[in-house]
Amino acid sequence: MKKQITLVIMLLITLSLVSFKVNASEDFEKAMKKAKKNLKTAMDKSDASMLVKSRGEFERILQLKEDQWLVNYYIALSDYSLATNASINQKTDDIKKYSQSGIEVINKSIDANPEFADAYVLLEALNFNRWQYEPEKMQDIISASQSAEASAEKLEPGNPRLMLLKGIAHFYTPEAYGGGPKVSMPEFEKSISLFEKRKEKSELYPDWGNDWALGYMALSLMKRNDDGDMTKAKKYIDDAIKLNPDSGFINVYVMDEYKKSSGSK
Repeated sequence: MKKQITLVIMLLITLSLVSFKVNASEDFEKAMKKAKKNLKTAMDKSDASMLVKSRGEFERILQLKEDQWLVNYYIALSDYSLATNASINQKTDDIKKYSQSGIEVINKSIDANPEFADAYVLLEALNFNRWQYEPEKMQDIISASQSAEASAEKLEPGNPRLMLLKGIAHFYTPEAYGGGPKVSMPEFEKSISLFEKRKEKSELYPDWGNDWALGYMALSLMKRNDDGDMTKAKKYIDDAIKLNPDSGFINVYVMDEYKKSSGSK
């Protein structure tokens, strides 16, 4: 009888532990989906206060101690978005603050899961930011960026965000140094094509960047400005808005550039 009671108690304890683990996983997934949605809204609005708040959400999720490498990815993505916002507003101190923070956090993610290509893509982007506050270290910046890019390409050569970042780097590089729209446009075209075929392994994985690829393709066409380029640019803008109607990058920045280039109001 005592043996049966002991077995029943052990079974109840086991079931309780399994139930606790399932509930913890459900809590994690629910929290991640909510935080990821909030981060998208903050990125679309390019709102620094919303980005800081979203970053805090992911920091709290770390306490659940599940897939911390993925949570740290999103903290670093928040930092990258904050650095991008600071760049637009020409706040060099904040570019440095959030780029350095992002590099530190994404390296934690890579240490925990060195097989996640998107982490290296983000590391490349964060390193590329450094030229804005330490241009005297350009050789080190190039080396660090190329190393991250090589790691991402080795793991997942068909990652659309990897091709997007290559295009952005060449878009902002002067033609005399191997950049410009002639170089960036094929990369944005490939990124767009890869996004069309892309299906993420999990709802919790990063899925940002498609509207950026379309927007930067439009910007590249405007910069080249050959016959018919403005019409093509508008088509890419329309496709981006259809894909992500709330994209501040498209609705504000890209559209403003289009109006300036085309003379429309």
